[in-house]
Amino acid sequence: MALLIVGLVAYASIPSVHTTPIVNSQNVWVQNGFPIQARSLVEQPKNITIFSGMNNQLTVNLTVSERHGTTSSVHFELLGMNNSQSCSPSSRPPVVLIDQLVSNQSFNIPFSATGTYCFRFDNSSQTLKNIDISARVVGTTEQIIVARDGSANTAGLGLGAVGLVVALYGCSRKSIIPWE
Repeated sequence: MALLIVGLVAYASIPSVHTTPIVNSQNVWVQNGFPIQARSLVEQPKNITIFSGMNNQLTVNLTVSERHGTTSSVHFELLGMNNSQSCSPSSRPPVVLIDQLVSNQSFNIPFSATGTYCFRFDNSSQTLKNIDISARVVGTTEQIIVARDGSANTAGLGLGAVGLVVALYGCSRKSIIPWE
């Protein structure tokens, strides 16, 4: 009987914790050969929606090249437009997330707000530039499940089964003492 009790107590008291990563992603803008004319400023507004309840990150990959495929560079800015639906400034100044000269760059930016973001490219050179761009929002989180399926739980359940068999065997072999 003691084996039965010890086995069932072990089974009930030792949890097995499972951690499962959950990843969601959504393309914001994917385009090869986006043209930026010589001596021009191009602005492209994009609505970006984050994943609720997750850690969000915007991943941007940029490759800048000239007409014949040679590597080149442009000035790139990523601006948070404070609930404006375009790249035109609102009453509040935009939030500058990226402001630098790029040629072949990758950026990972933590994101916490849904809204309109402005991708701004400034080509101050005399030649046409082409940009390959990939921008995507990635949301990550972990799901934790407590289960009773670990090896210690299996051993405890097995010990409880052995205890039950011994208890049943003992009860079946018990001699009957008549009352005299």
